[in-house]
Amino acid sequence: MDWSIAPGEGIGPLRLGMTREEVEALPVMGRPQHVYRGAGGRQMEYRGLGLPICEYRDGGLVRIVSSRHVQGVLFEGEDFFATDPSEIVRRLEERLGNVALCQEQLCFPQAGLTLGGFYEPHDRRFFQPEIEYHDERSITIYCPGTCSGTCETADALSFL
Repeated sequence: MDWSIAPGEGIGPLRLGMTREEVEALPVMGRPQHVYRGAGGRQMEYRGLGLPICEYRDGGLVRIVSSRHVQGVLFEGEDFFATDPSEIVRRLEERLGNVALCQEQLCFPQAGLTLGGFYEPHDRRFFQPEIEYHDERSITIYCPGTCSGTCETADALSFL
């Protein structure tokens, strides 16, 4: 399965705004293994490590999280998690604009995209998959302008 990244829109066949029923009807997704119900009507569906996590509010899909365990995550036709993390971040910044540090994640707020585990802000270095064994990289897609974190403009970064 190809999980092509569309910033601010979705990943693969998943599109922001879909209902739980529409997501479940996708042959690749099916029924969730676990549903977490949080504050404010938030619901998160887990289907195992090999599929994205879906978060809903008010009946619609508002956030899609894909870890490196999801096979076939693509950005512009290239394997997202097999590409060098610094190269991915530079490409995203060229195409999506400003990047901010948001709760230790790289956030592209105007594009509705957040990267977790790609950059270590305390050491000011990118994750190195060839030498580091603890790989928790992930990508989150959400509606532009609705970052749930605190994207601080003082922490704006550039990798270009």
